[in-house]
Amino acid sequence: MNNLQTILVAVFLAFFAFAVLIFSGMIKVDKPKGAVGNISIWGTFPSAFVRDSIDAINAQNSQLSLNYSYKDISTYQQDLVEAFANGKGPDVFMVTPDMIQRNNNFTYRIPYASYPEKLFTDSFVDGANIYLDKEGIIALPIIIDPIVLYYNKDILSNEGIVKPPQSWDQLFQLNGSLTKRQNDGTINQSMIALGQYENINNAKDILASLLIQNDDLIVQNNGAEYVSVLNTNQYNLSISPVETVLKFFLEFSNPLDIAYSWNRSLPNSFDMFTGGKSALYLGRASELFKIQSTNPNLSFDVSIIPQIKDFKIRRTYGEIYGLAINKRSTNLASALQVAGALSTGDGVKNISIGSSLPPASRAILSSDKPSGAGSNFLSVFFDSALISRSWADPNESKSNLIFRDLIENILSNNLSVGEAIVKAGGQLEILLKNVN
Repeated sequence: MNNLQTILVAVFLAFFAFAVLIFSGMIKVDKPKGAVGNISIWGTFPSAFVRDSIDAINAQNSQLSLNYSYKDISTYQQDLVEAFANGKGPDVFMVTPDMIQRNNNFTYRIPYASYPEKLFTDSFVDGANIYLDKEGIIALPIIIDPIVLYYNKDILSNEGIVKPPQSWDQLFQLNGSLTKRQNDGTINQSMIALGQYENINNAKDILASLLIQNDDLIVQNNGAEYVSVLNTNQYNLSISPVETVLKFFLEFSNPLDIAYSWNRSLPNSFDMFTGGKSALYLGRASELFKIQSTNPNLSFDVSIIPQIKDFKIRRTYGEIYGLAINKRSTNLASALQVAGALSTGDGVKNISIGSSLPPASRAILSSDKPSGAGSNFLSVFFDSALISRSWADPNESKSNLIFRDLIENILSNNLSVGEAIVKAGGQLEILLKNVN
């Protein structure tokens, strides 16, 4: 063994030992006192969301300087690619599941030898397992933005409805009261926006929620690569999960169906709800303040999204944000400590408070669940975070087109349901093989 090899082995062993100490708890990652140097962090959260956490870590470590850069979500991926290509990428960068594959070549996998998989699964909600693969941990999860059900309290009260629907089948019973139509069929008030795509906010996330509730994971890592499982039927049901979901979803835009409550001529679903003309709205937790600011006089509340009747396991779709580490960082050990500090303890708690979104940390979800006056929204967000699941979307904008075409091909009768599913599954498979 030559001198260079000896040095490299020594460095590796030192880092390995250091990582073991971090994740065994002997070195507290929420107070990374051993971290040194300048660590750059990029993300799509406004600086105000992370300021307290960044300031606290900087104050505790005189030899460490964290610098957070807010990036526009519309150009974030391209900004990362260009920075990494020029050797100027951040040490730590925020990711969502749709960024996993596109940033594979830039991401340092935290080995299970230094961060055991059991420790990860004990520390974070089940949905965070999206950041695990055979090589190690892709990112340390921080915050979850789940799909929830917002409801207009006045509309429900006027119809004598005490609480929002808990299961999807209740929508069929409620539609006669909650959807108001003129004699010519024009919808003046809608129960809920389902059955179309273009004028429904979060349409893909809503479909993902329904698919996940029906055990369709959309995309799966088979150990070697990510593959489409959209059109699988693992339990050999008479109707596949995706067919069941599409049949249910499309009923709400069929004028001949008792569930008819939405059509393509209506305004955007967000505008309908904030305008007081829709009883129910499926939206992200992060939309809360936008709803409040758009119509301060709107009387509304929130609940977990409806579930499959008599199904014991609850699920919703959630955007799970994580912190990944640049594999070419010149300060890998400190970057690792910083990511750990921001995903646990006071670090993630402060980010959760700053963003008003639930953390991925089991410890914070269990010990700091909101209570008391004004906590109704956050309490539901916390409960929804626990049941959130995501999927390895290969490209958010391109997959959005696939799901849009899936719905439009059926609505326009261009393809049968079966043909549309096969086409969408094939397009998704191609997208997975050509991630960019």
